[in-house]
Amino acid sequence: MTDTTRHRTPFLIVEPTNLPMTDSRYPYTYAADFIRSYGPVSDEGVVLSRSDASEIREAIAKALGIDDEELAKKLADAELANNQDSEYGKRQTLRLLKAMRLITQENSNV
Repeated sequence: MTDTTRHRTPFLIVEPTNLPMTDSRYPYTYAADFIRSYGPVSDEGVVLSRSDASEIREAIAKALGIDDEELAKKLADAELANNQDSEYGKRQTLRLLKAMRLITQENSNV
């Protein structure tokens, strides 16, 4: 039986696979990284720790009345999809470099 459910995020459409996820970081680490990638950055880099991001995810799941693991899987799938998008990676890298003041607005056209 093929699962044809599509998970929609505001960023990408993620097609679930029927293959078992054997990566021990799935879903919780990927979900935390998804949240961290939209969190604040400073001149020292990403501000939120994975622990902070996990607490945020847990609070959102509770507020929405959904299972934390379900939310973690949806966020992890979105993070994995973002990792396949080279333009997303470029934007995130540029955002960090600007925050860390390693690149200025004038020379940001990379």
